[in-house]
Amino acid sequence: MLRRLVITLAAASLASCVSLLPEQEVPEGLYRFGQVETAHPLDASIIIREPEASRLFGGRAIAAEDNRGALRLVPGVEWTDSATRMMQIALLDSFTSEGAGVAIGSDTGADADYELAWRMSDFTLSGTTARCRIQATLLEGHSRKVLAQTSVATSAVAQGNDNASRAKALTDAGRACVSDVAAFVAEQAVAPEPKS
Repeated sequence: MLRRLVITLAAASLASCVSLLPEQEVPEGLYRFGQVETAHPLDASIIIREPEASRLFGGRAIAAEDNRGALRLVPGVEWTDSATRMMQIALLDSFTSEGAGVAIGSDTGADADYELAWRMSDFTLSGTTARCRIQATLLEGHSRKVLAQTSVATSAVAQGNDNASRAKALTDAGRACVSDVAAFVAEQAVAPEPKS
């Protein structure tokens, strides 16, 4: 009898703890990148890694910088996936099948002629201006020797002051960054000379 009473009290106290936890806030809108407008053919195979980024703007949250330089999370809007994963997928999708090469994700474990290492150093809002900055490094696939580097910076202005318009502008800036990185990769990742 005492054992039943103790179990009942323990279960009741656990149930009351659950109701005290704050409920997770559901965002008003979830945003994604969608298709990059310009597709690029590839001459060689390349592994596209997920870009490195700060957890603040590399995750699902959208951050904005205020007039004092402090970063705050924008309420009511989020990405559908982490920003870095969406950039990786957008870059993979930005290459056409017209060339002799192919872009593959790093999770496949495949071997390729080249590899792209990239870092997202900014992906934030400042008022109604969205900013994206990426540093990209093209590596030789087997030796990992650095072959070429570039820095890309894009921006987009929101059509309105609301958070949904600002998130859309950040989507546009991100797609423009990915498009510029794709153009860099397509230009630099040429088919290697055949070994004789």
